[in-house]
Amino acid sequence: MEILAIATENFEFYYEMVKELKQRNIPFVSLSPSDPVPPDIEVVITTEQEAEGIDFKNVVGVDTDVRKGVRKALSMTRSKLSYKKMIVGIDPGTEPGIALVGDGKVLETTHADSPEKVRELVEDFIEGYEFQRMTIRIGHGDETNRNRTINSLKGLAVRIEIVNEEGTTKLTDTPDIEAAKKIALSDGELAFGTYDVSATDGEMREMQRRSRMKSGDITISKGLAKKVAEGDLEMAQAIEEQKKKEDEGEEG
Repeated sequence: MEILAIATENFEFYYEMVKELKQRNIPFVSLSPSDPVPPDIEVVITTEQEAEGIDFKNVVGVDTDVRKGVRKALSMTRSKLSYKKMIVGIDPGTEPGIALVGDGKVLETTHADSPEKVRELVEDFIEGYEFQRMTIRIGHGDETNRNRTINSLKGLAVRIEIVNEEGTTKLTDTPDIEAAKKIALSDGELAFGTYDVSATDGEMREMQRRSRMKSGDITISKGLAKKVAEGDLEMAQAIEEQKKKEDEGEEG
């Protein structure tokens, strides 16, 4: 059932808001600012400029940060605007699964594009929610990507724990998300300092395989694969470097 409505004449804002809500699998209805609000709707989301013209008790006026606006709207539907304890559960991997839990309830689930991108999401959570304290819990497996993630979070004023993730994997369409939820709700050991990142031979071979899949015909060198696996180089950059080396070799 739809509990949120988007009410706007601003096409760009509407497009970005629809994209954000669909990514979160949140149902919604679309309205014009002058339309009556259906009785089942709990919160109306609109632009800051249009907010004053909407006659409804719960209106969220958004400037440019649609993600923050959605979070505020969802908090209003939960009748809870602040939390005592916020936990970020992370299932480590090349695209880590993430679950945000506030006072024992799952608020958001998502994926990061890379271990280093986890920091951006955590900073987004910190800015988007009100809470008394936050703990980040990350599964102990996949050591290379786990350590990349922990190192990327260095400097944030939050507690980081490493959790034994045995038994967290489920046979679902999103096992990493389910694992992240379980990790968030499990106590772990305090993580501190900088962790060593050293790719295994298997991880380097996997990066070489992915380079062939992405490029169609180029296999990056072991040295480049190591840099990609350890987060020092993007795959696209590695492929470009490999292509340049091969072209120079042909010319020579």
